[in-house]
Amino acid sequence: MGKVKKKCCRSKPKRCSNCPVVALRLSKIESGGLRGKELRRAVKAARVY
Repeated sequence: MGKVKKKCCRSKPKRCSNCPVVALRLSKIESGGLRGKELRRAVKAARVY
């Protein structure tokens, strides 16, 4: 993941990967210790509106 933006651009149908909302969701997921395929699924779910 790149540098986190200050404000969400609300691009649809998915949020961009640098969105602060996605970063927050991924930080929560990261604490769970997911790996591989589970992690990729979690990233997709985090980017959905």
